[in-house]
Amino acid sequence: MSVTVNKKKRLLRKKYLAARKELTPNEVYSKSRFIFSNLINTEVYKKAETVHCYVSINRQNEAETRNLIQFMLGEGKVVVVPKMEVNGMLSHYKIRDLEELNENRWGVAEPEGDNKRRADVIEFDLIIVPMVAGDRQKNRLGYGKGYYDRFLSGLNTTKAGLLFDLQLCETKLPTDKYDVKMDMLITESAILG
Repeated sequence: MSVTVNKKKRLLRKKYLAARKELTPNEVYSKSRFIFSNLINTEVYKKAETVHCYVSINRQNEAETRNLIQFMLGEGKVVVVPKMEVNGMLSHYKIRDLEELNENRWGVAEPEGDNKRRADVIEFDLIIVPMVAGDRQKNRLGYGKGYYDRFLSGLNTTKAGLLFDLQLCETKLPTDKYDVKMDMLITESAILG
């Protein structure tokens, strides 16, 4: 990654995280409900049997997914959530309830890692991805650790990034060869895909 791309990403990450932090809890909840509604009305969601979904970090004002996860479980979908490993990779576990999750040292709720509940990426019909920002070409700006780019690299599964309208960059985001594009971006007012 060039120094220029890295620096631009750092500045944009700071800008979009600060903008998202300005949202009130009620705004996050309300906007997330519209995102949730837009997602569950897509054909890819309706056809999906196994959905990989990030667990939103409330203190980061991410597009909320806990209610979405409960909804999917209630619909009988197999829900898989990620676990951050020390080697910089994500492992993936099927859950039956949000109560099975505990916060790691970064405040990310994740499963303990019971090997009997471990899921293989070939099982996923849809992957719901967290974002710091996105653009209209469906490029994604993440938190900068590379967990999701490593996980998503080479997968043909539909990748849907959830974000608020205020996180949608009207110009192309800086990217490098490791960045994985989304197949669709879903905000409270639009589905780009």
